[in-house]
Amino acid sequence: MDSVQTVMTIVHQQPTAIVVMALLTYAFGFAQYLTSMVMQIRDHECPFYFWQHAWYFGHDLTFSLLFKQWFNQVHFWLFNVLWFGCVCFVVIELVSLTYSVKYERATIWQPYTRQPVSERTAWIKGSLTYVTGFVLFMIIRQALGDQMCLVLMMSTNATLALVTSYKLQQVHHRQKGTLALGWFILLGTIFTFLPQGWGFFATAVPALRSGWFSALGVICVCYAARYLAVGWSLPKLQA
Repeated sequence: MDSVQTVMTIVHQQPTAIVVMALLTYAFGFAQYLTSMVMQIRDHECPFYFWQHAWYFGHDLTFSLLFKQWFNQVHFWLFNVLWFGCVCFVVIELVSLTYSVKYERATIWQPYTRQPVSERTAWIKGSLTYVTGFVLFMIIRQALGDQMCLVLMMSTNATLALVTSYKLQQVHHRQKGTLALGWFILLGTIFTFLPQGWGFFATAVPALRSGWFSALGVICVCYAARYLAVGWSLPKLQA
């Protein structure tokens, strides 16, 4: 996997282009998360699977704990901003955990137990799942040698595109914000998988300039479009 020095050499060769590509990609990620949190807080129903939040928590916490890398070794303002964003997202993930425990514990954990899921039990199960997401993220980062966390950051966008439409199908209705979220997912997925010179990940990470990355992008874009198709086909959630 590409080292910090390799990625930063590319960044310093074309800083303006890299920043523009990165901000366009991350803007849709922020839009996805803000929309999903509004939906969860308003309707007490999260549009994402709980395990997705655990994986995203793993990413955000890992990125946040690499403070010295971003501010001392990398020392490029874009990654300082991303660090701050990930710290904010750690807090957002904890808010999501709180709402999941309080309002969705039966939906999330009841299918796996015969006993009613108490709030205490939900806190234990939810916290363990978040810890598992963090530990897995750290292990996989080390195994891949993904020092900059960019390949695994890309994985958060890929999982969002691939599985979220199935969560939507399970609830049999669309919330206010479902279609907006669908557009953010689709556009964010497209920007994630744009080729070198157009997309942030393929430009900044040479390991992603390959056929498998392009093939994954095509699949993810198709499933992101599926979310919109499913959303359009479902009735609106009744107030």
